[in-house]
Order: sequence, then C-alpha cells, then structure tokens
Amino acid sequence: MSPSIAGRRAHTGLRISQSAVRLLTLSAAAVLTACGGSKSASSITSPNVGPAASISLSVATGTMTVGDTLRIDAVVYDKSSNVVTGDALTWTTSDSTVAVVSDSGTVTALAAGTVTIRARIDSIVGSAALTVAPPATRPFGSLAAVAAGFAHSCALDSAGAAYCWGSNADGQLGNDTIASSPFPIVVSGSLTFSSLTAGYGHTCGLTANGTAYCWGDNASGALGSTTSALTSGTPVAVAGGLHFAMLSAGYAHTCGVTTAGAVYCWGADESGELGNGAYGQSSATPVPVAGGLTFASVSAGGVFTCGITTVGAGYCWGSNAYGALGNGSTDDSATPVAVAGGLTLASISAGVYHACAVTTNGAAYCWGDAANGQLGTGLTSLNTATPMAVAGGQTFKAVTTGELSSCATTVSGAAYCWGSGSFGSLGTGATAGSAVPQPVSGGAAFTALAAGISFHVCGLTTGGTADCWGYDDSGELGDGAAGGYSVAPQEVVVPNN
Repeated sequence: MSPSIAGRRAHTGLRISQSAVRLLTLSAAAVLTACGGSKSASSITSPNVGPAASISLSVATGTMTVGDTLRIDAVVYDKSSNVVTGDALTWTTSDSTVAVVSDSGTVTALAAGTVTIRARIDSIVGSAALTVAPPATRPFGSLAAVAAGFAHSCALDSAGAAYCWGSNADGQLGNDTIASSPFPIVVSGSLTFSSLTAGYGHTCGLTANGTAYCWGDNASGALGSTTSALTSGTPVAVAGGLHFAMLSAGYAHTCGVTTAGAVYCWGADESGELGNGAYGQSSATPVPVAGGLTFASVSAGGVFTCGITTVGAGYCWGSNAYGALGNGSTDDSATPVAVAGGLTLASISAGVYHACAVTTNGAAYCWGDAANGQLGTGLTSLNTATPMAVAGGQTFKAVTTGELSSCATTVSGAAYCWGSGSFGSLGTGATAGSAVPQPVSGGAAFTALAAGISFHVCGLTTGGTADCWGYDDSGELGDGAAGGYSVAPQEVVVPNN
C-alpha cells in the first residue's frame, strides 16, 4: 500500500476555540538593539530629531472577522519621543494563512486565529496582535449528497451544484485555485451533477445525462481525461464518450458503471485495481473491467475495487493484502473474483485495507484487515479473507469504509461506526476505538454517510444539512475551522455574506 495512505502523521492537538476573543495590547515598542545601526542623517526630516528608536502601532480594535480589512497606523519615534518621518516601513505578518498585510499597513483577515502584524525599520520593530474571528455563518442546507476524500469533502445542493471544502493542494476543490478552504466553495464551470465521489486528491461528478467529469490530481490518470496535465483545478470530461450510472473515486483510480451495467476503470493500476487483466499498467482513459459481468454498483478503494452485480453477487479485484478481496485467499487478482459466502448484497464499500457490505436483508459483513477493529466483529487480531458478520444485530441500509474504520446507517437513519477512534473518526464523542458498532453522538438521522480515505466522515442528514467529524487538518469538516479534530459531528456551514 502506498506510504502516503498509511503514513498520515499523528496529531494530538485539540481544536482551537473559535469563540475565544481577547482584546490584546496593540502598541509595542522595540528598543534599538546593540547590533542595530541608526538611520543616516539624510533620512531625518529635522535637525532636532534623532534616529528612529521605536515604532508604535495603533488600531481601532483588536478583533477582526474573516474577510474584513483594517488599517494599522504606525508612528516612529526617536529616543527623545520626537516623531521621525520619512523612513519607509517594512510590514510583515506572523501567519499569512490567518491575515496578510500590505505595504501601507492594511490588514486583510483570511481565516480564524491569532496573528501578529509587525512594522520594521532596520532592527526597530513595532507589533500589533490581532484576533481573527470566524464570520457569522448559517448551516449549509438543501443538500442532496455528500462525499469524502482524504483531506477534502464535497456536497451537492438540491439544484445539482457541486461544492467542496478542505485540502486543495491538487485542485480537488475544483475552483481553479490551490487554496484550501474550511468552508464549502462552489466548483467552477456551472455544471450540474446528479452524484459526486471523492478520492485521495481528486473528485468526480456525474451529470444527469451520464457524462462524467473529474478534477484534481491526475498524476496517475485518475481524471480519465486526455489531458497530459498532472492536475486540473476545474472539471474535465472523462474520455471515451461513455454514459455512466454511477462513479466511485479511490486512492489514485476511478471506476464507473455504465448505463448498460459494464464497469470501466482508469488511473493507477499498481495491483490490478483497474480489473482489465493487467498489473502495473495505469491508464489515463477508461478501460473495461474483464469478465463480462453486469454490475449495479462499484466501489473504488485504496488499491482494489469491489462491485455488486445486478443479481446481488459481490466481486472484487486488485490488491488482496489482508484478504481485502474477500475470496478466501491473499493473492492479488487483476480480474474480478467472487466474494465468498454466497451473500446477496445491496451495498458494498472498498476501504484501504478492508471492505464491508450490507446484504439485502440488512446484515453487515466485513473482511480484510482487522487490526483496529474495523471489521466490527469484536476482534482486533484476526484478519479474514472471507466475510464475517458485524456484531450487534443492527439492520443496516448502507455501509462506508475508510482506512481504519467503518460506518453504516440503519434503516431508521441512525449512524454507527467501528474501528479506530483516532482523531474522533468514530464520532462517538471520544477517541477510543471499538471493535463493535458504536452510535454516533448527537442523535442526528442520516440518509447517507461517506467515510474519507483517512480519518474523517461526513453524513447527509434527513434535514438536508451535512455533519462531519474526525480529522480537520485542512478544514475537511467544513465548519469554518482548520486544524485539530472533532470527536463529535460538526455541522457544515457557510458564511452569511
């Protein structure tokens, strides 16, 4: 498995409170240090005024809101407190992700947090501390779908417009920038979609007429386009003229079921995850999965893929580390192999090292890596290459899998998660893991859940809003913050303006 999946860095910090607003001292003077030289006589406008010795900064308020601008006034004094004029100031910010400052001392607030703005003449420095508060927000409502990638998330509104938030290093937010966002931002291009799916660093959407578009990381061809660019910050059409009924984005590959029930995949093919009989032959355009099976759904995982045929049979292909293909062996397969057990499946999800499925009678089964309890069987030391029943006896509607955990919704909309609780990814209000399903805190009813490739989950509530929980290093929870994590669901919001 790629080290970039398994090696997500540890993060022990708690979420910074967005409501703590403190009035900080805004004037500071820096005394001329022994190593600093004085200004030349030519820069002093009066013979009775000495060289600059201190700088005083003043502002009307110590707090700003994201999006605000604020002018800082600077006064330069000599050691006798005479005002010095004519010296050019150099302005800097301690954190350009929170606020930036122009050459004239105008500050623009970009994100919630604290920042120090400094004005300098040689070694003389004046500073002003500012607190940037998040903007007033409202719930991001009237949603029809959610998707979760590695460090970004997306949603569709009821009109089919796509929005994404979180990491944008490869353009996976689709707004033609690489700036991350803790708030949902609209995907460029004015396209309307019927569904969305998010992978490690790319996102794909399906229009109502079955045309597929993707954006973000294209290093392995995961966008399925004829473009040779390594990334695309806006949606590009998947090549081949195929009409799809559904799409699924994995770590570095993407698959789709056509309206005729054929599965095509494109992107990385490290272990046969494209399913066309080849190993290590990535494809930048869709290739048909071998075997002639007719599928109803497909799920692209880390370096393997699973699908359900129109008669409810489960098949998987690609990497079989830990038994993730569910066929009773640990041998990789570049073509579909039947999931053992003869189960009739309604929902299937390929994670990073394991997979889970829900049968037509609502029973959940999982197989593959069990080290963190992500199979939900009560065991944490027994990997299994065949499906094992999830404990607890709940009747589930659908299941979703991440790297070290799994989640599912019941027919009544209750959410349960199991596996690693790192960074709050189970949403139970704690970071403790569980080898059996645990209820997600908050009591919200969900119509769908989407587990990210790593440690966050987003859900679509019955009220048309979205909740996310878990890791939030890049703002992937969509609650206006970035950094830390949340052990309980946080409502996805947008600024009021």
